[in-house]
Amino acid sequence: MQPLSTIRAGRRVRLGAPEAVDPDVLRDLWAMRLLPGETVTVVAVVGRGGPVIVQGAGGVFAIGRRLAGHLPAEVLAA
Repeated sequence: MQPLSTIRAGRRVRLGAPEAVDPDVLRDLWAMRLLPGETVTVVAVVGRGGPVIVQGAGGVFAIGRRLAGHLPAEVLAA
């Protein structure tokens, strides 16, 4: 597993459990269906400090780079 913030655009990943994240943020992730075990595609990584854009079952979302750094992800085979 590696942080979601380090994954290149176009890769499919399986999310792990978030590390050291505020409970309010966890509720937001759950509302977006960005749950442990969920598969998402990294659509884009914006600039050096911009958000990571992901598409999953719940839709397309921009995740701040700091939060994405706390979301472990396993890159899946193409």
